[in-house]
Amino acid sequence: MSRQKVESITDFESYGLGDESDEDIQDNEQTPSVAPSTVETKGVVESNKKTLQDLLGVKCSENMQLICQYHDKTYPDEVLLDLRPNSRFSKELPLDILSPYLKELDDKIENLIPSHIHEFLTQFFKQNLTGKDWHTKIDDLQCQDRDDLLMVSVIRILRRTLPPFIIAFSLGPRNPLLNLATLEKPHLNNFVHPCLQTCLWYISSINYEFGEIRTENHKNQCADGVGYLNTADKYQLVYIEGSRLNADDDKEVADASKIANNLQKIYINVVKDNIKCRRRFPKLCIFGGQSYRLRIYLQFLDYCGGKFRLNEVDNANLPRDFTEMPDFVSFYECIIKWAMLAREIMEGFEESRTQKRPSRLSYISSLKVVDNM
Repeated sequence: MSRQKVESITDFESYGLGDESDEDIQDNEQTPSVAPSTVETKGVVESNKKTLQDLLGVKCSENMQLICQYHDKTYPDEVLLDLRPNSRFSKELPLDILSPYLKELDDKIENLIPSHIHEFLTQFFKQNLTGKDWHTKIDDLQCQDRDDLLMVSVIRILRRTLPPFIIAFSLGPRNPLLNLATLEKPHLNNFVHPCLQTCLWYISSINYEFGEIRTENHKNQCADGVGYLNTADKYQLVYIEGSRLNADDDKEVADASKIANNLQKIYINVVKDNIKCRRRFPKLCIFGGQSYRLRIYLQFLDYCGGKFRLNEVDNANLPRDFTEMPDFVSFYECIIKWAMLAREIMEGFEESRTQKRPSRLSYISSLKVVDNM
C-alpha cells in the first residue's frame, strides 16, 4: 500500500448516493443503524419528507426503489427505513429484494480493510503473552512503510488504546470488565470512548468528545459522545449513546430510538446550515453508535427515496480478558471501517468549499425549501 491514502468509499451511487445535477445543491441524507433490536421511532415530521426529497434530488438504485416501495406499503406512516440486520423491517423484507442491497453494502464496507491490515491484526492478536510482554509488544509497534497512511494510523490507535485493556486484564478477579456491576462511566470512559475518539481523530480528523453533552442538535437530551468536523464547518457528524454492563433490554430499545431520532435532527440541521451558506451540498451521512453491555453497534444514517435510511456498519464485542485477545481483530476493524466512512464525508465537505457556488435561482429555491423545514 505504498503512497496509499486512507481508503474511503467513493461510489455510493449504487445505494442512492449518486451525484446530482450541477444546478442542484446536493444533500444526501444517509441513515446510520441503531442497536440490534426493533426500534419504533417517530423520526422527523412527515412534512419534511417531500421538502427534503425535493431539495436533495437523491437518486436511488432500482433495487433500493423496490425496498422503498415495500416499506411504503408495509409502514406507510414511517419515514425511517431501518435496514439494520436485526430490525423488524429487515426480517420482513423478502430475501430476493434484500440480498442485492446487502451485497452492495458488503462490497463497499468490508473492502475498506485491506488484506495486509487484516493479516497484521490477526497475527498480532493471536500471540499468547503475559501482561508485561503485551506492554513490551505495544511499545515496540512500528510501521515500516511511512507512506502507508492507514497502517500508520492503525499503529497509533493500538499504542494509544490497547494499554488500558492490558492493565485491566492483568488485574485478574479485580478486572472491571468481568464485573457486571461496573459503573457506566468507568466502563465507557476507560475503554469504549477512547477507542472511538482515537480512531475518529487519526483516520477521519473528527474531534470526538465524551461525557454528558448537550448540543444545538439535541438540546434537551444528553449524548454520551459527539463528534465534530475539525474544519471550518464544525458540523456535528457523530452521536453516541452507551449503557452500563448490567443494563436491561428496555435501555437498549430506548437508546436505539433516541439515537435514530437525533441522527435525523442532526442531518436536517446540517442541511439547513449548508444551504444558507450558499454552498453545494456534498454526500452526507451522520454516524451513530450504541454501546450496550459488552457490544458496540456502529451505524450511519443517510437519505434516499424520501426516507431516512439506517444501516449498520458493523458490531463487535468488547474483549474482557487475555483469553479473548483474538476478538480485538473484529473490535478494531469495526471502529476503523466506521471511521473510514466518516473520512469520506469529511473530505466531501472540504471539496464542496472549492466548488463553484450554485446559481442564484437555485440558491433562492433552496432557501424557500429550508424555511419550510
